[in-house]
Amino acid sequence: MCVLNSWSKVEVRAVILYEWARGVSGTEIHNRLVEVYGPCVMSKQMVRRWCRTFSDGRQQVEDIPRARRTCTATTDANVEKVDDMIRANRRITIDEVAEELGISHEQAQNIIHDI
Repeated sequence: MCVLNSWSKVEVRAVILYEWARGVSGTEIHNRLVEVYGPCVMSKQMVRRWCRTFSDGRQQVEDIPRARRTCTATTDANVEKVDDMIRANRRITIDEVAEELGISHEQAQNIIHDI
């Protein structure tokens, strides 16, 4: 029987941390989670992984922020160049823009989309 229909991953991780701190095994924690949250809550393997993570000393249940690459292609200068290129040739392709500016196809497409 599923008692709670909605849940967040942080909430589930907090339950795992609590049960792990009480000495409950990963398999039993998973069984309890499925009983309360339903079968789609989290895999048994992932519950065990979180138990190992907590055993290694982590106490934070929120996602750790990841470093992202800064976008160097969407500069004001590149946006202006793309705008000028499109005004000069309405049939210019994204690949031609990307090649001219030395940026990726996706970056060129993003600039064109935002103009």
